Amino acid sequence: MDTMILVLLLLLIGMLFYLYNSNKRLAAENKVLQEILEVKNTTISNLQASRVAVKDVLENFSVHEEVMQLIDAGESRESVSEKLGIPVSRIELIIKFDKIKKEKLNHAQ
Repeated sequence: MDTMILVLLLLLIGMLFYLYNSNKRLAAENKVLQEILEVKNTTISNLQASRVAVKDVLENFSVHEEVMQLIDAGESRESVSEKLGIPVSRIELIIKFDKIKKEKLNHAQ
């Protein structure tokens, strides 16, 4: 009877040791998978942000051209703001940006 209890106890200890090692291995694998998932999520977020940034640049470029055409035609900032539905502060920013761009082009030549 004592031998049987000892064998069962050793068997139980062996199973616990096996389960402990399996749990440790699975925890390490889970950590690696979580890191991979985090990298993928970051990559997806960066790609989405890039797509939005490109879209914003394209939209701003066309707005920039419209603003400068109207300003060059003699329209007031307020009038351009009303026509395009853009705040005057943004109109002024576009004008400043255009001025800087033209100055850089002149210095480059």
